[in-house]
Amino acid sequence: MSSIGFAEILVALVAAAVVMSMMLCYRSLQEARDWSLTDALSEDVTLTRTDQAGNPVDALGMALPAGQLPINVTVMKASSSRFIALVGTVAILMLYVGFALACLYRFASGNEIPDMTKGANFFYSGLVLFAPYLINKFSSAFSIFKP
Repeated sequence: MSSIGFAEILVALVAAAVVMSMMLCYRSLQEARDWSLTDALSEDVTLTRTDQAGNPVDALGMALPAGQLPINVTVMKASSSRFIALVGTVAILMLYVGFALACLYRFASGNEIPDMTKGANFFYSGLVLFAPYLINKFSSAFSIFKP
């Protein structure tokens, strides 16, 4: 082959395939009529219906009589923990693909693949990005004990 070797061509093809598949996923999600990123990053939240002063109201917006329970409404609200998990997933995916391309290049060049023990520890530490999401889910598991 010429100055461009097998390893460079292989890495370029794999990188192009990764980019192409990401673009296809993006395109299919963009064309989907029954799916939105906003809905995917939202979660159900139960709120008490109130007036502008913060007092609970009934279905007509009138002040509640003494002893009547307020109306709870379930709405979808944006979730910071889900957004952080999405950003963390994309970041870890990019790093993973980058390391994989570097290892593929080394392997295709006829070199030995290095020990990835320290690299694995790096990826494990990246799981910290998912901590807010996990803590949110863990705390919601105990919400059944609330009075």
